[in-house]
Amino acid sequence: MERGARRASLNILIRLDTKEGFADEFIKEAFDSASFSVIDRAFITELVYGVLRQRNLLDWIIEKASKRQIKKSSALIRNILRLGAYQLLFLDKVPVSAAVNESVKLAKEKEQRSSGFVNAVLRNIDRERNKIPYPVPEEHPIEFISVRYSHPAWLVKRWIEKYGLDKTIELCRLNNDAPPFTIRANRLKIKREELKKRLKKDIDSIEDCSVSSNGLILKGVSNISENLAFKEGLFYVQDEAAQMISQILDPKPGEKILDACAAPGGKSTDIAELMENRGEIIALDVNKKGIGLLNENCERLGIDIVKPYLKDAAKDISDITKEKFDKILIDAPCSGLGVIRKHPEGKWQKKEELIIDSQKVQKRLIENLSGYLKDGGALVYSTCSTENEENEHPEFKVDDIKQYLPETGKMLVDEKGFLHTSPVNYRMDGFFAVRLKKQL
Repeated sequence: MERGARRASLNILIRLDTKEGFADEFIKEAFDSASFSVIDRAFITELVYGVLRQRNLLDWIIEKASKRQIKKSSALIRNILRLGAYQLLFLDKVPVSAAVNESVKLAKEKEQRSSGFVNAVLRNIDRERNKIPYPVPEEHPIEFISVRYSHPAWLVKRWIEKYGLDKTIELCRLNNDAPPFTIRANRLKIKREELKKRLKKDIDSIEDCSVSSNGLILKGVSNISENLAFKEGLFYVQDEAAQMISQILDPKPGEKILDACAAPGGKSTDIAELMENRGEIIALDVNKKGIGLLNENCERLGIDIVKPYLKDAAKDISDITKEKFDKILIDAPCSGLGVIRKHPEGKWQKKEELIIDSQKVQKRLIENLSGYLKDGGALVYSTCSTENEENEHPEFKVDDIKQYLPETGKMLVDEKGFLHTSPVNYRMDGFFAVRLKKQL
């Protein structure tokens, strides 16, 4: 494991510490810009995601070992310390000498005067790892969960008030696991059972999803984009919770559907498959790159009824359609608190105010698009969030979504008719969804 891999990991963590962005995108940029071995790529991915998932815990341990607030160190030094501490505490196959010495060398490259400090702190962590004091859960439950399960205190407090102590601990614990690798069989080309047989020789293990009748969970996946079945458009990579949203919309062949926040096309293509590629789907998004990905996905999957537009669904869209829609899907911009497993950097980049700001955007979307829905039509409103989102609209009534779900999915619907998923249930992402019927 070369120092180049550690250096690349350090650079990614510094970028995420000092500006907003996505870890997976920064990792891809690093892989594209240099020639890393398969082993080094795996090591970089482990280091970056490991530090992001355990950052609060690492910072607590570093502060106890250094007797100094970590924010007083430069972004360079605090992330070198996080990398070193993560290797010491979580990676058994990395020798202590390598974890410490390589961290010291990284410090010497850019901040020579701090290399001794890095050496002393990491050796102290190694020496005192079993003696580090932690918050007492009975006295300081928020701080205890925030530190031991590495989530921001404001979010822990919010979840304790909503879910209670035990479920909050379970949710935070599961958020620190890597999400399952879930795919959706392309109904237009292959049945799920046939796809399982096709993938069996390339994948360590395959199991059916619990709620989605078309989903599979794969283990032992390597470079899926190079898989021949993927290239042939036989499946789409999509979490089971996201697959449920299209089920709830219940699109039919020949209908006119609006997907208001469509990129990169996971739900648009799922809807098209349920419609047997017959009808029309207007797909809107404000992200040009995302629209490009949507086009690529439609082409790969053999879908031609999706018409993408680079357009803000919160504004007037009368120039692209004269007819009203049978159904509308608003997979709205949100806090993203339901996909922390995929994007652990979000724990440290997002603030509580974002929830309120997101709800304002969501309200504008519903108010603008409700006029484009036929009387008696259905609007599914969803977010990849654990929060109860915007849902107060008198022109709609809440539809019973249990009728669109199998028995295994009905338990995820609350007494108000809202769908709530989370890693606690079937290892899914956290989603909120409601199906609204427009009053006649």
